[in-house]
Amino acid sequence: MDAKQLQLKEKLESLLRDTSLVAAELQALNQGKGIPHYDDIELPAHDVGKRLSRAIQMERAREVAASELKGTRCPDCRQQCKVEIEVRNVHSMDGPIELTEPVAHCRRCRRSFFPSA
Repeated sequence: MDAKQLQLKEKLESLLRDTSLVAAELQALNQGKGIPHYDDIELPAHDVGKRLSRAIQMERAREVAASELKGTRCPDCRQQCKVEIEVRNVHSMDGPIELTEPVAHCRRCRRSFFPSA
């Protein structure tokens, strides 16, 4: 593992610790006094995890789509094609997200395709 990866992993661990402290504090405020059932701890924690997962999915999809903006060749006629970014709503295993994806349009073949496919 190189220095950049190690630095990013350490930063992620620090941010996750901070996030867990804030989420636990919010839970305590929402639940009030008394001893909560474990489900009252686990389910809100799982919801925070799903929110984080969706945010990561959307960010990573944006990064991948942006890397494809340079253009690509049509898989049929090999003409250079313009790539545009489109956003569509999809339902991931962790809930709804806005998926950003590159779509190329070949004017000669009159078709659209996904450059990474």
